[in-house]
Amino acid sequence: MSLALYFIVVAVIVLLQKLASTKIGTYIPCAISTGAIVLLLIKFLVNSSVDFSDAVCLAIPAVLAVIFYLTKFEKGLKWFTDVYTYSIAVALMNSLIFVPLAKLNGVLDKILYITNYNDLDITGSFSGLAGIPEIVWGLFLAAFAILPIIYLATSSRRK
Repeated sequence: MSLALYFIVVAVIVLLQKLASTKIGTYIPCAISTGAIVLLLIKFLVNSSVDFSDAVCLAIPAVLAVIFYLTKFEKGLKWFTDVYTYSIAVALMNSLIFVPLAKLNGVLDKILYITNYNDLDITGSFSGLAGIPEIVWGLFLAAFAILPIIYLATSSRRK
């Protein structure tokens, strides 16, 4: 299951990077913000309560996106699209590298505080597989994920 999640996240990142260089790319922030707000509304309907910090964290980028769309600030929308696209890549790298590092001992867990908020569990099921530690699996998967991300990031900027 975690390998499937890995491939899905990498595919989403690559797809978003490909779409970001087209005219559709300017609508990525709107689509992701709308999707996140819809998920928050579904969560509200199921639980009959909303976490205020979740609502604020979704409202601020949504309002910023609306301002960019209304003012037709193309450069800002391009940057905003990149923020959405590459934040998923950062979350993937956090899951593949920093989460296994934080599991090594209690000191690293306190230093790498961001790993406490990680929702992706990709390397956990690989821990000890074939006698290889979880961090090695994470580095291996990160190396394969980062190659297309870097290639597409540098090739799209040349255009």
